[in-house]
Amino acid sequence: MGRITPGARARRLAACLAVLLPAASFAQVPKPTARVTRFDIEQISLRDVTFLFDVAVRNPYPVNLSLEALRLTFSVEGAQVAQVQTSKGFAVKAMGEKTSRLYATLGYEEVMAVVKGYAEKDYLDTLVKTQIDIPLPKMPGLPPRLTITYDLKSRIPAIKPRVAITHFTIGQPSSEAVVQALKKAGRSAASQGAAVQAFKDVLGGKAPKGPIHPKELDIPLTVSFDIELTNETRAPLIFTGLDYRFSVNKKELLAGATQDITRKGNLSVLRVTTTFSSQALSGGLLEALGAREGVFSLAGSTALKLPDEIRKEPLKLEFTEEGSFRLP
Repeated sequence: MGRITPGARARRLAACLAVLLPAASFAQVPKPTARVTRFDIEQISLRDVTFLFDVAVRNPYPVNLSLEALRLTFSVEGAQVAQVQTSKGFAVKAMGEKTSRLYATLGYEEVMAVVKGYAEKDYLDTLVKTQIDIPLPKMPGLPPRLTITYDLKSRIPAIKPRVAITHFTIGQPSSEAVVQALKKAGRSAASQGAAVQAFKDVLGGKAPKGPIHPKELDIPLTVSFDIELTNETRAPLIFTGLDYRFSVNKKELLAGATQDITRKGNLSVLRVTTTFSSQALSGGLLEALGAREGVFSLAGSTALKLPDEIRKEPLKLEFTEEGSFRLP
């Protein structure tokens, strides 16, 4: 069977419509319908907010329709912020109806650039002008496309974050732990004194002088630090806990969770106390210990509760932040 050309497809469509609507003029040919059935905040981070759009389209034609990506104009507090589009469009089968979920992300830096008095805000009125373009089949009486618009309203928290790592300490292992690690490594217990001193040197930022390096032993070391997260606006960021991955000088050191959180105004302090193997005392961490400072990378996820009028269910908040920290 030969390939059907666009012209033949259009003639076939016209013939089908003539059979379905014999008394109708082309001006009365049914048009596709599109509506936004759900609009919500899907995800938020310390740097952007992602919206979801459920779009339902009914196709009255005996040929498939392909929708373009949604075109969106974001205005926050009455000021136009950005024009973006969803990452993709979708197709609707002939004589069918389909609801698809689409996403679009708005960056907080763009919002801060245009909203006056941003630091004094808590929640921001957001208007999303949504344009749905539906290309129509090529046939007499139909325009090239059908455009449907909606105005959608939401409120988003004003976020201007500052993340710091403070009170970073690594505890000295006990003599008993050193002896056990030496035995496990097949080393003489007589090396206990040299091994203990090696840990003191490395954790103090000095190169070990003896025959043993701490990375040669497997001893659980206790590390503790505070994650200080400040929102420099009036919006409260209330966390219930944090799952995190923590790296020092581009080398991952820890992964875990904490629910040890204290709050003071818009400052949340998340206390982390956990262990890692002394075999990690190399590379980036060793460099940080020697310099008594380093660069951290913190990736985390938590649940953020917004006011019920914005969203009743807790919202997932994910972030990846980098910065420098000092050791005592």
